[in-house]
Amino acid sequence: MKKISIALSLISSSLVLGTAFANPITGDLPSSSYVIKGNLAWTWASPVNVQHWISNELFAPSFHSGWRFATEAEMRNLPTLEEFGFGTIQSVAYWNSAYTHVDVTDFERGYVSSQWGHDVWDTFYVSTIPEPETCTMLLVGLGLLNLLARRRVTVPCGIAHHTVADQILS
Repeated sequence: MKKISIALSLISSSLVLGTAFANPITGDLPSSSYVIKGNLAWTWASPVNVQHWISNELFAPSFHSGWRFATEAEMRNLPTLEEFGFGTIQSVAYWNSAYTHVDVTDFERGYVSSQWGHDVWDTFYVSTIPEPETCTMLLVGLGLLNLLARRRVTVPCGIAHHTVADQILS
């Protein structure tokens, strides 16, 4: 009986004291985890808006290359809940140590932010989509013109086609 109570107390204490931490995904975000609006890619990064919340750590946008906090002006152009697939388009597993969900109710109530400091508000990060360089576009255009010019080359009429047999006989 004593062994059973010791085992149960060890199991219960490990459940209470042991907090599970998962490492966030460190690879690049797939295109299915963000929304493109204008020249920005928007990602729904977390259901909380502070770096440490209970057992979760929210990582800064710089944890993934090219991502940053959105400015106040950019936050006024936040994609709609519908554009975020009503919460299905998100990247929480890429930015959090414990959370894997978003809170649609926070979004509906306007409890959203990019800068940290609003406890249970949902967090959004942005990444600027680079516009093509002028030189790159010029090279692509010249390459297309070159392809078109090659396709329009015609064989002049009146040239006799000689066979190998004709060359041997002459």
